[in-house]
Amino acid sequence: MLRPILAAKWIEKYNSIPPIEFQELLEDILIPGELKESILTLLKRKIAGEELNLEPRIDVINEYLTREIEHLEAYTKGLKLEIPDPTCELDQLFRNTLSEVWN
Repeated sequence: MLRPILAAKWIEKYNSIPPIEFQELLEDILIPGELKESILTLLKRKIAGEELNLEPRIDVINEYLTREIEHLEAYTKGLKLEIPDPTCELDQLFRNTLSEVWN
């Protein structure tokens, strides 16, 4: 859950495609503190191969995720995007491709 939330925060902040590297997202989006330290500890344990399926929830991380999901839901509802319908352009691309292949 952390990667998609941090990626969404990146998009909100920069309006661009987020980096693939989790560490880069983490460093840019989160400020130093208990949350970041908890995530880094969890990441180190995961990299070390520890089995984390039966772990109790980490409250600081779960609270952050809940808060950010609520924030991002509200944020996306407030966006006013007008995305033009690309159907005509895509149909023409398809026709051009067929024409190119068949001729």
